[in-house]
Amino acid sequence: METTNQTNKKVSVLGLGQMGYRIAQLYSEAGYEVTAWNRTPGKGEGLERVQLVETAEQAILASPLVIAIILNNKGIFELLDGLTDTRIFADKALVNFTSGSTAEADSIEKRISDAGGAYIHGAIQASPEQLGLKSATVVISGNKGAFERYENDLTIIGGKIRYLSDKAAASLAMDTATSTWVYGAFVGLLYGAELCRQYNLSLKDYADIIGDISPEFIDYFKQEVMVVDRNDFRLTSSSVSLHLAVVQRLADSFKDINVKQDFPTIIRDLLVEAEQKGFGEEELAAITKVIAPRK
Repeated sequence: METTNQTNKKVSVLGLGQMGYRIAQLYSEAGYEVTAWNRTPGKGEGLERVQLVETAEQAILASPLVIAIILNNKGIFELLDGLTDTRIFADKALVNFTSGSTAEADSIEKRISDAGGAYIHGAIQASPEQLGLKSATVVISGNKGAFERYENDLTIIGGKIRYLSDKAAASLAMDTATSTWVYGAFVGLLYGAELCRQYNLSLKDYADIIGDISPEFIDYFKQEVMVVDRNDFRLTSSSVSLHLAVVQRLADSFKDINVKQDFPTIIRDLLVEAEQKGFGEEELAAITKVIAPRK
């Protein structure tokens, strides 16, 4: 990211783990006046032009924009409970990148709002080394006015900022949704690697082919998500029955090697049930009606 060269901007960072440390570093490099706090002293060593303070309260008081990214939301509650007065958040914005449940986000949102502050919950969908890149995606939800005020400041963390909703918990729900896709794809990736390994196929070839075909499949996945969005499963591309034949071969192939059968079996069973329910000549996305039956 290009630096702003503005020294009149202030930001405080609560938590100096891998993510928090990098965030503090990015704002410092961008010319911000950065104040940082970490529960365990010593985590800020090496940070240049960052004011390290002993208490979270000192950090909160130092800046109008406060970014929290600690282990979990239990730590956020402990932090709030430890403040002399939560009204120090009055006229400030707390952007919480800490992971947790939607119910926790709702509770934190209420506490900050009741104290006169603005609450935003965010999810960084990038690794620490990707922070600051224009390609890094950050999803945001919560107080819209505060988001609009600090949107440009938040692009220091990642270039792709997506505001979802005025309900703070929405970003956590989206983070869980996208993580579900990532981990599902990753498990499939490893099953494929094991099949290659047991048939003495080059894993480098496998990796290269995955890279070659991924862009087209991403477009297809996006198309199928919009099929679900429209709730219109009329056939436009490829049917459940067509894919069932492929998935049956997939499941049969894994029966011949020593792997857990759960993953290929559940994929096949979803398509079998979809066909049995009469969705065979509908778009593949129709299996969502098996995953989550419509009323």
